[in-house]
Amino acid sequence: MKYGGLALALICLAAPVAAQISPGPLAKPHQRLEGALRCESCHGGGRDRKEQMNARCVACHKEIAWLVDRGRGFHAGVKDQRCASCHPDHAGRDFALVSWPGGDVNRFDHTGAGWPLDGSHQKTKCLDCHTAAFRVSRAANLSERRGPDWGWVGLERACVTCHEDVHRGRLGTACAACHSTSDFKTIARGKFDHERTKYPLRGRHRTVACEKCHDFSAGKVVSSPHFVNYTDCHHDAHAGTATLAGRIVDCASCHVVDDWRPATYTVAQHRNAKYPLEGKHQQVKCADCHVKNPPGVPAVQLGSAGVWLRPAAGRCRDCHADDHAGQLSARPDRGACGACHRVAGWTPSTFTVAAHATLRLPLEGRHAEIACSACHGPDRRNLPPLGIQAVGKAGVAFELKELECAACHVDPHDGRYPRCLDCHDLRTFRPSTVGIATHRRYKFSLDGAHAAVACVECHAEMKHPAPTSSLVLVRWSSPRLLFAAPKGGCEACHETPHGRQFATRADRGACESCHGSDTFRPATRFDHDRDATFALKGAHANVPCDRCHTTAVAGGKRVATYRPLSGKCETCHGDSVRRGA
Repeated sequence: MKYGGLALALICLAAPVAAQISPGPLAKPHQRLEGALRCESCHGGGRDRKEQMNARCVACHKEIAWLVDRGRGFHAGVKDQRCASCHPDHAGRDFALVSWPGGDVNRFDHTGAGWPLDGSHQKTKCLDCHTAAFRVSRAANLSERRGPDWGWVGLERACVTCHEDVHRGRLGTACAACHSTSDFKTIARGKFDHERTKYPLRGRHRTVACEKCHDFSAGKVVSSPHFVNYTDCHHDAHAGTATLAGRIVDCASCHVVDDWRPATYTVAQHRNAKYPLEGKHQQVKCADCHVKNPPGVPAVQLGSAGVWLRPAAGRCRDCHADDHAGQLSARPDRGACGACHRVAGWTPSTFTVAAHATLRLPLEGRHAEIACSACHGPDRRNLPPLGIQAVGKAGVAFELKELECAACHVDPHDGRYPRCLDCHDLRTFRPSTVGIATHRRYKFSLDGAHAAVACVECHAEMKHPAPTSSLVLVRWSSPRLLFAAPKGGCEACHETPHGRQFATRADRGACESCHGSDTFRPATRFDHDRDATFALKGAHANVPCDRCHTTAVAGGKRVATYRPLSGKCETCHGDSVRRGA
C-alpha cells in the first residue's frame, strides 16, 4: 500500500513489543522519532490505540491541545477523529503530513478554523496574516515547531493584534462597533451609536460624513469637537441680517437639524416683525418675498445664503406691479391697490355695485348680477374685443365706451323703438313691460276681449324661440320683432261669418257697427229697430233670432242669413195669414 497502511495496521494490532519492523520511513517533521525502538512514542501499547495515539499526538503538539481545550481553531471541530485519518505517516521523507481540504491551502474554507473571512480579508493572501509578527497568542509559543516565520496557529481575533489602533485606546478595542471589514476607513453606518456620546445626532446631522466633524488624519487622535450652538460649526449665512428685536439670533431660532429648509420661522413669529403677515400673505412661500440674490442688493448684505431677509414692504407696489398699467393713476388715490382689493383675497374685487353707481353707468337689475369680467375682462363673451392695448397683466379695461343698450345688445326691432326702457326693464328682456295701458300709446289699443289675448296670438314673430343671448355677437336667427299694426280692420285678424251679406251697406259691413270688443255674441251694438228695415214690436220682440235668421250652407260653411229677408207677414206665417187666422 502507498502509505504502508497494512503494515501499520498489523503493528497497531500486535501486543506491546520493544521493537518492530517499521512499515516505512517517517515524514521529515517526524524524522527524529525514527527507529524500531521508538514506535511507542506515537503508537503506545494499550488496547484503545486510537485514544492513546491521539493523546500522544497532542502531547507533542501542545499548541493544538491548547486550542482544542478552548474550542478554537480547526482541530476543535474534528477533535473526535483519529489524528492519523488526516495525518498518516511512514510514507517517506517527502510526504506532506497536512492534507488541505479542497486540495490546496488557498482553497481552504477559513470558516472551518472558526473565523470566517469576509470583506477585505477575503482578498488578503494567507501569508500576509500568518506571519511571526501577528502570531501573538500562547499557541504560537507552545508549538515545538521551529522553522519559517509563518505558521498556521497563534493568531488572535482582536483587530488590534494585526491593525494599528489609531484611536490610541480611547474608544476601546471593539473595532467592529464602528468599522466593517470591507473598508476600515469608512465608519459603518448603524454600528457606532452616537447616542451614547455627549452629542447625540439629530436630523441632518445623522447623514453628515464623520470626517466633517472629526479629524481622521493619519497618526492623529480623533477629535471630540466642543459644540455649544451651530455657529460653533456654521458661519452666519445671513451676514448679520437675521435679527429679532434688533439682535442677531442663533440658527436654531429659525432652523432645525431635521432639514435646513424650510425655515421654522412661523407666521405668528412674523407678527413681531415690522410687517405682520395677514390674509393671503400667510400662504405665500417665504422665498417669494425673501428672494435669493435680488438685483441691486450688495452681496455683502446677503451673506452666503444670498437671501434678502429685509425687503422693502411699506406699500403694495413695493412687491406687486401695477397690473392695470396705470389706467387708474388719475384717481385721487392714484390707483392704490387697497381701494379695490384686500389681502384676504385678491379676487373678487371689493369695488361694489354701490361704488359703480358713482360712475357713468350705474349697475341696475341684471347688470348688477353679472361678473365684472363680462364687460371689463379680456373674455367678453359675445361682445366686441376691448380694443385697448394697455390693459396691463390683469387684462381689465376700465374706460369703456358702451353706455347705450344697442352697444352691447342686438336691436330686434331694427330701430323702430329706440328707447329700450319704454318696453323693457333691466331685470330681464322677456317678458317686456308693455301692458294694456302701454299699448294705448300705439295705433291699436287693447280693449275688451283683446286685453285677454296673448301677445303671440297677434304678433306671430314671437312664436319663434328666443335666442340664448341678446349680445351683439350672437347670431340672431329668429325673425325681427317689428310688431307692425294689422291693416284692414277686424277682418285683418278675424274672418267674417256673414260672407258678403253686408257688403252693400254704407260701412261695407264693418264689424264694429254691430259688435263690441268685449264679446262677439251677442251683437251688442246692433239695434233691430234702428239698423234693420223690420222693427221688432209686440210678439216679434220675443222671437228667437234663429227662427227668422236660419242657417244655410254656403261655400262649405254654415252661414246665418240676415239679408235679404222679406218683411211681409206671409213670408214667415204662410197660410195662416191668408186664412185670416
